[in-house]
Amino acid sequence: MKPKTLIIYNKIWPYREKIFELLNEQLDLTVGFNDPAYVGKKFKFKTIYLPTTNVGPFVFHKNNLRRLSSKYDAIIGLFDIHWISLMTLSLLPKRNYSVSFWGIGVRASYENKFDSTSRWDKLRFFFAKSANSVIFYSSYPLTKYINGGISKEKLFVANNTTEVAIRDTDNMENKKNFLFVGTLYPQKGIEILLEAYSILFKKYQTLPGLNIIGDGPELSKIKKYIEMNGLSNAVTLHGSIYDRNRIAQYYDESIACISPNQAGLSVLNSMGNATIFLTSKDAITGGEIFNISDKETGLFFDGTVNSLVEKMEWIFLNKEKALEICQNAKVFYLENRLPQMMAQSIVDAVFFALRKNKSHIAN
Repeated sequence: MKPKTLIIYNKIWPYREKIFELLNEQLDLTVGFNDPAYVGKKFKFKTIYLPTTNVGPFVFHKNNLRRLSSKYDAIIGLFDIHWISLMTLSLLPKRNYSVSFWGIGVRASYENKFDSTSRWDKLRFFFAKSANSVIFYSSYPLTKYINGGISKEKLFVANNTTEVAIRDTDNMENKKNFLFVGTLYPQKGIEILLEAYSILFKKYQTLPGLNIIGDGPELSKIKKYIEMNGLSNAVTLHGSIYDRNRIAQYYDESIACISPNQAGLSVLNSMGNATIFLTSKDAITGGEIFNISDKETGLFFDGTVNSLVEKMEWIFLNKEKALEICQNAKVFYLENRLPQMMAQSIVDAVFFALRKNKSHIAN
């Protein structure tokens, strides 16, 4: 019989749907969310609305989570120490459900660099110790948590990834354009990309086009820059596109996806679509940047416009070598980052947690 499992999350993000569907194959899964926008939407797994209220930076569920959790065999909770009522589920002695926390494991946001010094690390370690297992997006936090006194056996890595529309063959000769995919936030540094592209556009009449997929607060500023710099025939704004098959068509024509200041799940999307991901060495990330080996599965620049110009120019002038990186990225995705691999690691962590909790209750 499949263990009855509740995931306590914030939203049912489109990039998580496939992971949840795969988990549902081995677990009797229900996904709880606190965003009312998802109420009434249909999925291939059970869902439950769990409203929350905020008190300063902290989040409290309006439902009695302990009573709700007692109806399940296993709980997988978003590993965010601000979610107080969720974190404290792990503290209940002799509970009849296992608790696993799932997340980045270190401080990371648009405002804070990955694993920047945080006064909250000791609290993260405290809750990690009380949980039956902890699941990270990457292997990066392992050493930190082991040094923090958490047993290695309870730490699992489910490398963060996303589903890609895989084709049997890639027509590599069609790949020439530059691409940006994502919400147009100022923190992503798209102005650096536009400035670098503008410099190259003035230098090379045959420079490939730049496609921008996404919408957001920077849109009007981007439009103005394109008009003022005579780039209207070279830079195309496509708005938001969520259909992975449509997005794949743009990847098919792109040799590089460029995101100056952020390296999130677009890294995996690019890899799965046999496209170079070019980003800053210090980009905002949840750990996805660790998939990139410079000049092997992607490219880094030093964060300056001049450095980005240099890297884009290299791609433009060295297509054969650039296409080798594209192919390496695709192989890496297929061999290491398929959604099935992520889901299986989570399932392994859940079954480990169930065994550990059963043993704890028995003792």
